[in-house]
Amino acid sequence: MSKQASSRYVMSDYNLLNVDKSTQQRIMKLDAALWNGSYNGKESTLHQLSPFIGKMKSGMAETLVHLFSNPGDIVLDPFCGSGVVPLEAVLAGRSAWANDLNPYAYIITKGKLGAPENEDLVARKTETLLSEIKREAADTDFCEVPDWVREFFHPDTLREVLTAFRIFLKKEEYLLTSCLLGILHHQRPGFLSYPASHLVPYLRNRKFPPEMYPEMYEYRDLRSRLIAKVKRAYRRPNFPAHWTKRKYRVWQTNTMSLPLEDNCVDAIITSPPYFGALDYARDNRMRLWFLGYENWKDLDDSLTARKRDYIPQMSICLKEMCRILKPQKYCILVLGDVEKNGKTQRTAEILSDLAMEITGNGFVIETIYDDRIPDNRRSRRETKMTKYERILVMRKT
Repeated sequence: MSKQASSRYVMSDYNLLNVDKSTQQRIMKLDAALWNGSYNGKESTLHQLSPFIGKMKSGMAETLVHLFSNPGDIVLDPFCGSGVVPLEAVLAGRSAWANDLNPYAYIITKGKLGAPENEDLVARKTETLLSEIKREAADTDFCEVPDWVREFFHPDTLREVLTAFRIFLKKEEYLLTSCLLGILHHQRPGFLSYPASHLVPYLRNRKFPPEMYPEMYEYRDLRSRLIAKVKRAYRRPNFPAHWTKRKYRVWQTNTMSLPLEDNCVDAIITSPPYFGALDYARDNRMRLWFLGYENWKDLDDSLTARKRDYIPQMSICLKEMCRILKPQKYCILVLGDVEKNGKTQRTAEILSDLAMEITGNGFVIETIYDDRIPDNRRSRRETKMTKYERILVMRKT
């Protein structure tokens, strides 16, 4: 598909005459052809540790990192989600700084960035910890596990899963925790639950009645499935030569108040929460429960971009991003237009106007680049409201 058919290039009216030659060259290289199509067969398999709704395409992240930062730069993603941008930044020889208030996002980002280069070392550690899990699982009590969690698992499987999370989290084994999160629920044999959705946890017992599919409701051992998952993670990690010397930092805090000094970041590349389109805690409530967050509803209020809160909170976040970004450096926001009840929230325009208003001369809007999302990439009902991913390019003056 041609660039013209899939996307629109829009040079902002704000400062068309003031775009310097270097910025023009960067912008002109933005091309959806660089990331369209499936990246599953060529991206690092660390990107596939665990599912995350609404995550940025790895090809887009790779392109943005190369266009708007240089080797050795500090690239910050303050809404890092599943760690797509930080991982691409590290693979490209940048220092990756990442933040997300969502504990699920924090864990899998740490898991990706902290992945040891030596697969054999990981395999041996996995075997050791699985032996420990086997010894302790029989004594693990699940009386206090809520019914909605219990109904997803065979009792013996549930004991092993509970034990594994307890041991992995205590030992801060982020990679193995991420792998375990990635196989927690699905209908396929390589996963741990009864037949269920992969992205959002709900049982598929109507489609697969137990009396007709008894094999799908049998005990599923943790050992073979976790070992297979680790092997898949290392099938194509794409580790560069500098992986052992990589530099990264990950925080779990609110982007409205980042623990960073003024003018310390070389580039900000991020995808903020979609404007009222996704419920980040509800969609991951099963994984969050096993991470120790029992009340996902309270967490959802902090993570989800409710219409009433979005503009006030993003105003503070934009000020914060402007504060920590170095002068003449770029802030790139990947945003989704949201269509609901016949109305479209053009988030890129909303935030570009807001950035100019609240930062004064802090941010200059360079361009907004549109990339249409194919229907087959909208994985659930809510994301059908989002037809475009729009790249807002801003520069700090």
